[in-house]
Amino acid sequence: MACILLASSFAVSCHDIADDDHYKAPDWLKGNAWQVLESEGNHATFLKAIDLAGYKPIVNGQSVLTVMAPDDAAWQQFLQQKGYSSVEDMYAKDPAYLKKTVGYHLMYYAYDWSKLVNFRPNEGDGATAEQKQVDAGLYYKHRTRSMDDMEQMRGKLNGVDTTVTVYHYERYLPVLSYMLFNSKGIDAKTNYEYFFKEGEWTGGSKGFNVANASVTDNEAVITDNGYLYHVNKVVSPLETIYKTLKDNANYSDFISLYDRYAEFTEADQETSTTLGKVVYTLTHGVLPPIACEWPVTNFRQVSTLERRGYTILAPSNQAISHFFTTYWNPESGYRSLNDLDPLILQYFIMQSFADEVDPVFPEEINKGLVTTAYGTPVNINTSAVDDRLFCANGVVYGMNNMSAPAIFSSVVGPAFRDTTYQCFMYALDKSDLVLSLASDKSNFVTLMPNNLQFYQNEPQMRLNTTTAGRNLEVYSDVDGNFANMGSGQARSIVNMHTAANVSELTTTGTQVVETNTAFNYWYLHDGKITTSALFNQQLSPDYQGNPFVAFREVTNNGAPWSNGRAYSYDYPQLFAEASGDGLTHRLAVGNDRNYEYYLFAQLLQKAGLVANGGMPTITSDDTRYIVFVPTNQAIKENIANIPGCGSLKIADDYTISGTVSASNKLLLANYLRNYFVSSLMNTITSYPYPGSSCKGTFYTMGSESMVISENGGSLFAGFSADNMVGVVQKYYGLPFAFADGCMQFIDGILK
Repeated sequence: MACILLASSFAVSCHDIADDDHYKAPDWLKGNAWQVLESEGNHATFLKAIDLAGYKPIVNGQSVLTVMAPDDAAWQQFLQQKGYSSVEDMYAKDPAYLKKTVGYHLMYYAYDWSKLVNFRPNEGDGATAEQKQVDAGLYYKHRTRSMDDMEQMRGKLNGVDTTVTVYHYERYLPVLSYMLFNSKGIDAKTNYEYFFKEGEWTGGSKGFNVANASVTDNEAVITDNGYLYHVNKVVSPLETIYKTLKDNANYSDFISLYDRYAEFTEADQETSTTLGKVVYTLTHGVLPPIACEWPVTNFRQVSTLERRGYTILAPSNQAISHFFTTYWNPESGYRSLNDLDPLILQYFIMQSFADEVDPVFPEEINKGLVTTAYGTPVNINTSAVDDRLFCANGVVYGMNNMSAPAIFSSVVGPAFRDTTYQCFMYALDKSDLVLSLASDKSNFVTLMPNNLQFYQNEPQMRLNTTTAGRNLEVYSDVDGNFANMGSGQARSIVNMHTAANVSELTTTGTQVVETNTAFNYWYLHDGKITTSALFNQQLSPDYQGNPFVAFREVTNNGAPWSNGRAYSYDYPQLFAEASGDGLTHRLAVGNDRNYEYYLFAQLLQKAGLVANGGMPTITSDDTRYIVFVPTNQAIKENIANIPGCGSLKIADDYTISGTVSASNKLLLANYLRNYFVSSLMNTITSYPYPGSSCKGTFYTMGSESMVISENGGSLFAGFSADNMVGVVQKYYGLPFAFADGCMQFIDGILK
């Protein structure tokens, strides 16, 4: 009896719960996405399309998803635009396209309104208010079930032409929220409608648009298996940038250039394992992978997949043709696009990409906020862009007109313009200095060494072509072979051929130019040029030549380059920085009376300042010295006035007779130290020459201070401003510069 009563009581209790509103299913839970759309009564076409495309089990099941739902009117408009009488007609004629279109409206995962406005892939639902403000709205695209079938493609795999199976990943659907535009600090309506002319920005101050479609809801519709949003258009599946341009005949030349780098890359192992066979993606080497639907092929890298979008400034065939004929001429050695060096193509194409993680909108370009992948300014006229294309993996600014990319119009332009300078172009690339020299923030002067100067150089250098590409190589005496040039050596070559903050090289008078290699100079005199290293040859008694050679300007069609001027020069080898014996060693071993510094070197020895080919009591490693050296004649005429030298006699051939006592030796040593100005005790940023910054009062290695001054283009040195000695004019006031210091000859002794 007790059991019967308990059962009866339980039955009554269950009946009461069923009638209790507290335990009823909530009104907002209206079934799964299929059931909700079916109950609304105006999505018959969409539901039919879902069924035909094979997605009904997903939409009408428990799979978690987000649905963007166009109504019957939107589908009718879409079918009419595409030339189909019905969705069944579309399926019959192009079932693959129907499946791609339907799948593009079915997003993986369940996104409520806040997630579509400001998705947080890293912090998730636990994001703090502060975290939500970082890059708000910029995770703008979401994975859908729309994808192309695998296809067989022929191309390069590990350098070998072959046929492989190319796998296409699912498309990502752009959801552009008001927070995306807020984060960029730009107007939502004008920037959105710049790309989506057939759409209208309706995201307001709290919502979003889905590609070209507007959302007609104010909040998400909750379903048993996710969320549903109503959109006013059927969204045509967006293609990759690569496919979009490849399908447009106006950009065939650009894609043809891009495809010179095409190669196949094995898809991630998980994809191949799932398919049971190895599949590949189409990539393009060093160029951005705009042919692949995903920027990375690992679906777990959500933050990259949801945000990374490329921006490409794509020149049309017309633009490329016009640019080629105006930039290159027959004399340059490049007669057609097919003749262009692969490195030129790489720089040309890479300058078409913006250096941004997110798609770039026109207002950002107009504000000067955008640079190319090489860091040069993007300064296109956005209102004159012919094709404004929003793609699945970024945006395209397609143009029928283009100016020379910044690198090509800068002072390194001649290297990219003329085959004569191909070796230097590869040195520039290897040095990683191209971007710095293309900057419009500074003025430069560059020297352009030609290929022959590389080939005749010591050591010899050459541009070698192998199956792996072209490399600048240098000959090694050690193993008797050529090896790829290192970046350090390439940087040295480029820096020695570059000068900053100088506007031009003069063709009259004397000019000293500080190169980008510290304490190495170009010297110009009467329209000819040399380097400080070559100038030093004149110190040798056996030297009978002239270190100066002719130079001439290399113009940009008769005008300077955008950030300076470029010149070629006639020396048979490359201009190189100073090497070999330095200043200290030369002064220590100057035992040939034909040296102009012979007597000064002899006095250093008699003072006991020289030992083992150096001057250890005066000089030290990693230190620079400025030495004002009296000429042999100046010392001969003033030997009696030099402390400690009263017993010395100098003949007309500069032979020294007499000895120096121990006490006089000390006097002489202390006196000679005053001729040396050291970087240990002074800030030395330049060697002294007419126009240099090396002026003023300096501590010497002795007890006196050195005053260096300039008057009327001539240099003077002395222990006081009232007792100055002039630098000899035989060498135009130019210093003999070495890695460890410089010497200037003076026509008297310091007192």
